[in-house]
Amino acid sequence: MMNKLAIISVLSASVFLSGCATQQPPTQTQIAAASYGELPSNYQDQIKSHFSATLKDPYSAQYTFLPTFKGYSQDGAWAPSGGKVMYGHVAPVLVNAKNSYGGYTGNQRHVFIFSGGVMYDTTANDMFGRVKPVN
Repeated sequence: MMNKLAIISVLSASVFLSGCATQQPPTQTQIAAASYGELPSNYQDQIKSHFSATLKDPYSAQYTFLPTFKGYSQDGAWAPSGGKVMYGHVAPVLVNAKNSYGGYTGNQRHVFIFSGGVMYDTTANDMFGRVKPVN
């Protein structure tokens, strides 16, 4: 009985520690070989359309589009994807919109990546420093 308990403890510890392993960023070879696709000409309209469905008062929104760049976004190790890397064109934008009380919230930074013809909100990854430009 004691041996089984010891084996279970060792196995549990190894599974736990392997889950705590540091996440590796993509290599320069992976970055160079990745496909970044094209930035849609209507990317700003797509972003505005996203916010029209999520803001309380979408007509009040003021947008400041920052320069786009080729880059990648990497999910965290605990994300359902397990740290997936997505390559594409990154489009940061500052959004200032009214809240429930009718006052403006101030510029809030949001980051989107366009990959494979699809727009993804990578704001959370950006907040954790997991959106990177490529040269």
